[in-house]
Amino acid sequence: MPIIAPAAEWGSLSARLKAEAPEAFDSEGRVLNLMEGVWKEPGFGRHYESSIDGRSLGRIPMIDLETARTAVKFAKSEAGAWAQVELDERRRRVNECLDVLKKHKELIALLLMWEIGKPHAQAMTDIERCISGVEWYVENIEGMLGKRQPLGLISNIASWNYPMSVLMHSVLVQLLAGNTTISKTPTDGGLYALTLAHAVARRCGLPVSLVSGSGGQLSEALVRNEFVDCLAFVGGKTNGGVIASTLYDENKRYLLEMEGVNTYGVWKFSDWAGLGQQLKKGFDYGKQRCTA
Repeated sequence: MPIIAPAAEWGSLSARLKAEAPEAFDSEGRVLNLMEGVWKEPGFGRHYESSIDGRSLGRIPMIDLETARTAVKFAKSEAGAWAQVELDERRRRVNECLDVLKKHKELIALLLMWEIGKPHAQAMTDIERCISGVEWYVENIEGMLGKRQPLGLISNIASWNYPMSVLMHSVLVQLLAGNTTISKTPTDGGLYALTLAHAVARRCGLPVSLVSGSGGQLSEALVRNEFVDCLAFVGGKTNGGVIASTLYDENKRYLLEMEGVNTYGVWKFSDWAGLGQQLKKGFDYGKQRCTA
């Protein structure tokens, strides 16, 4: 039998999570979806177990297509007002969110250990990369934005293995750039870590939404939807290829990372010289690592 420190015992962690984000749970202790600006809709509930020992961690609040469409429509309705918020104010709110996440690093790391099976050091790295990466964008975003305008609503669908350094990091940068976001929780892990992070973000006045459900069932709402202006997808090439062809037909913006292939295609891009320099730096860095 594994020895579990009292502070890392699941019952204790679950109680701490509910104390830190009580709005994200109903009176029966079921986790909710963040939609229409509030935590609601426990869904039909899918069994959620730990990859460590198979114990039940609760239920994933799976919603249906129509409920997801409602969530997307509301998330889009927040885009116009958020795009008008001054950059300095957006920076202030994102920084406030980061400050709170820093206070919760240990709790989030322990949640990730139970949810995904990450060793403690890797779980901490996932959080720290999220925070430090967003801090970099906070410092550099003004020059990067230039005269560019926000895209609108960005839908985020990401794999389960890096919920903070990939999905939450992307969400905070997208918000910083003046977009609103809606994200789908990965069904294989990260539900509670992302729930806490999104609860913090919403309290800081950031227009985020978080929903759970089957990717196949919710794709009409989260991918093929008139209210979605851009999709950020991280996952397998099969699903990514289907999404790419769908969005290209509808002339949608999208960012796809499929099994480590970071660039699938580039459209409507102007700074080719800058992109060329960036790609060259990547190959030079790889060469240095191989010869080190």
